[in-house]
Amino acid sequence: MEDKKITPQESMALIAQMIESSKQRVAMPDLRISIMWAVLTILTAATVLTGMLLFHSPWINLVWFAIPAIGVPVNIIMVKKSEVVKGAKTLIDTVSDGIWKTVGFIAIALSLMCLVFNLLGHPEAWLVMFYYAFIMVGFGAAMTGILLKENSYIFGGVFSIIVGFVVIALQICMIQLLIVWVLPLYMLCFLLMFIVPAFVIRKKLNASKQ
Repeated sequence: MEDKKITPQESMALIAQMIESSKQRVAMPDLRISIMWAVLTILTAATVLTGMLLFHSPWINLVWFAIPAIGVPVNIIMVKKSEVVKGAKTLIDTVSDGIWKTVGFIAIALSLMCLVFNLLGHPEAWLVMFYYAFIMVGFGAAMTGILLKENSYIFGGVFSIIVGFVVIALQICMIQLLIVWVLPLYMLCFLLMFIVPAFVIRKKLNASKQ
C-alpha cells in the first residue's frame, strides 16, 4: 500500500496544531518550570544587589549559588508532584527540550571552567557566567519564540542577547560596570524572557477559549 500523501494545507494545519498544543503545555502552571527559574534568578540578583549596596562585601556574590542549590531540588519536586496531564509531546516540544538541555549543559561546563580558573587564582573568570546568562539563555528564549511563533519570547531573547554583547563591549572598552544598573538590567532581561511571555501566552489561550 502507498503511504497517504499529506497536502500542503494538511501539513500547515498539523504544524499549527503542534504549535497550539505546545503553547498550552507552556502555559500550564505546573509545567512552568522556566518561570520558577526566572523568579529565583531575579530574587537572587535582587538579594545580591541589596547586599552589595548595604555591606559592600564581595562575599555577597556567594548568594548566586542559591540559584542551583534551590532551583535543582525545586525543579525535581515540581516535576514529581505535577498533577497536570501533560499529554503526548509534539515535535516542537522535543526540539524545545533539546535547546534548553543544550543551554543547561553549557552552563554546567562553563561553571566547571570558571571553578578551575578560580582555583588557579582568577576569580574574575566567573564573569563568564554573567555573559552566559544574557547571551545563551537569551538565545534559548528566542529559539523557543521562533518554534512557538510567539513574538514576546523572541523579543525578550533578542533583547537579552543584545544587552549581553553591550556588556561585553563595555568590558573590552574598560568601561566600569556598576551594579546599580547592571543587576537591574539583568533582572529585566529574565522578566522579559520568561515571565512576560508566559502571561502573554496564557492570555491568548484564555481569549481563544472564550
